[in-house]
Amino acid sequence: MIANFFNKTKPIATFSIAILLFIYYCISILMKGFDSFSVMFVVKKALYFCWYVLFLFLFIFILKKNKLTQDNSYALLLTVFMLGAFSKTTFLNHIIFSNITLLLSYRKIYSLRSGINTKIKLFDAAFWIGISTLIYSWSIFYILLIYVGIFIYQKGSFKNLLIPIVGFVTPIFIYFTYCLYLDSLPTFYDNFNYNFNLDFVAYNSLKFLIPITFLITILLWSILSATPKIILISNNLKYSWNVLINHLLISIVIIIFSPVKNGLEFFYLVFPASIIIANFLERSKSTIFKDIILYLFLVISISVYFL
Repeated sequence: MIANFFNKTKPIATFSIAILLFIYYCISILMKGFDSFSVMFVVKKALYFCWYVLFLFLFIFILKKNKLTQDNSYALLLTVFMLGAFSKTTFLNHIIFSNITLLLSYRKIYSLRSGINTKIKLFDAAFWIGISTLIYSWSIFYILLIYVGIFIYQKGSFKNLLIPIVGFVTPIFIYFTYCLYLDSLPTFYDNFNYNFNLDFVAYNSLKFLIPITFLITILLWSILSATPKIILISNNLKYSWNVLINHLLISIVIIIFSPVKNGLEFFYLVFPASIIIANFLERSKSTIFKDIILYLFLVISISVYFL
């Protein structure tokens, strides 16, 4: 039932997904609690939710523009399920802002396959990653994704290798100049304090252990099942698929080294993971199987609020 409803990209499906995200958002607010309820409180939360809506629209645009999935809403639905499962991501402004700027970068990286305006795309992609790094320092690892795209899409000229460095440094240099002018260089240096945490005890909690275990299982299953089918098909998706796998690996590295282990770090896994699993589902011929997977995501994303 749920698989059939989201089997095609249509306005009602997108609207339903946005409503689902809003429900998760409201549940998160209620579960966290608040000291006072006022008109200003509602306005602030409503405006903050608009950033999530923007995130969804950018996500949809990248999917359609680069044909990373077929004509369905599975990836978008899975994105919301994952955001719901890791509810901490709905309360930290810098995480959503960081991921929105990264989406603007992904848009350029995955469109390298077209061969149009390659140099501009490389600069823009690195520029947005530079901004994201100023918001969340571990975003710096995504500069590697640009070079992955350069080599997979076969754009490896000397200029193309140099341009991402220039693009990445540009916003950082501008911010350095701003801090220098205000005599607040310690603020600038704090952005590049790479403390890391390899203590995963927090993940032993059921609210993390259940969704993480399920997500890892489905991801491995998706990669092992979908990769041979995609690689054997002579089209552009096989190149984008290689970029997606590397994208996933970079996101996992960020999760592993993230200084805070409270679920927010899984936001960086959402983009590649949802697309990979969506490709796995859309290649399955069994509607019942798709229903089972999607309902399991739904149940887990709701149950974690009560663990």
